[in-house]
Amino acid sequence: MIRLHRDNAQNYYHIFDHETGISVRWGKNKEELFWREEGPELLDISITDYCERECEFCYRKANKHGSFMESALYEEILLQAEKAGVQQIALGGGNPNQHPDFVKFLELAREHHIVASYTTNGQGMTKEIYQATKKYGGALAVSWYFPYTDAINVIKECGAYGIPVNIHFVLHRESILEAMDLLQSEKLSWETVNAILFLNYKPMGRKTYEGLRDDKELNRFLKCAVSFEKCKVGFDSCMISWLMKYKELIAEESIDYCEAGRFSAFISEKGIMYPCSFLCGNRVNGENVREKKLVEIWKNGTAFQEMRSRLTKPAQQNVPILKCAGCTDYRLCHGGCQEFTINRCG
Repeated sequence: MIRLHRDNAQNYYHIFDHETGISVRWGKNKEELFWREEGPELLDISITDYCERECEFCYRKANKHGSFMESALYEEILLQAEKAGVQQIALGGGNPNQHPDFVKFLELAREHHIVASYTTNGQGMTKEIYQATKKYGGALAVSWYFPYTDAINVIKECGAYGIPVNIHFVLHRESILEAMDLLQSEKLSWETVNAILFLNYKPMGRKTYEGLRDDKELNRFLKCAVSFEKCKVGFDSCMISWLMKYKELIAEESIDYCEAGRFSAFISEKGIMYPCSFLCGNRVNGENVREKKLVEIWKNGTAFQEMRSRLTKPAQQNVPILKCAGCTDYRLCHGGCQEFTINRCG
């Protein structure tokens, strides 16, 4: 199903394909829309901070003692999200598919005309979950980290069920060679893999790693990634400053800078709403969707207004990275990540 949204107040159109996940927006006057005033197009919802793996790099510090979002809270969020015109939700955690009501959560999202995608660590996947994903879900992604067995099993099962699967890979200084190995792997059923999404590491876990460095190793990886042909390759917006070196190899219309507080938001398992999931517990106060309506927080929340203020500053003003002031790529990059020092330029 393809949905067309027309916003007369802001003079823009938005098309979202529920089957492929393709999303396109454009302004009537050929101007880019800075933010959607009615509400987010996408919600990142953590339905649990439970995870038995307890990975040291996990930015949510998920663990075996984590809690699960109440079903009533999830349903209330969906009601508000549908009214706000949310098209997609990304269910995360922790390991979201281990929520006791996970299958019902996927079904409920469809009932509210919202596509639910999720990322799994590969554990706790069952026949019922695969069937529900095929019937109700959007994209399924599996995290790629050693020993890879769980990820490989999920990719194989997705092939059997006819479910396109994405691979999520966290990039930092120590994982570049591992990323190259993934791109060169002959063990994967690449015909089942829809895309690999590379995520710029944020220093928030139990252990911190060295961030990316502008060196030969990274350049070799980026050249290989942007020319990879076995499946699609994507990067999160936090990688945008690194990609500017190879912008001639990337379709400009596929590039968008940070959407936090502009088109997307995050809600924790406790119902606390932030512009971005990486702001949760990081010097930023969120607001509870049980105390204020989702749209009210979106429009007037302090964290959301501050995020938009930073992203609207022209390069000549007080930008987070001083080198942005004279950079010709600022219109595409907008300084990269506004919160962490993980950008190429500073």
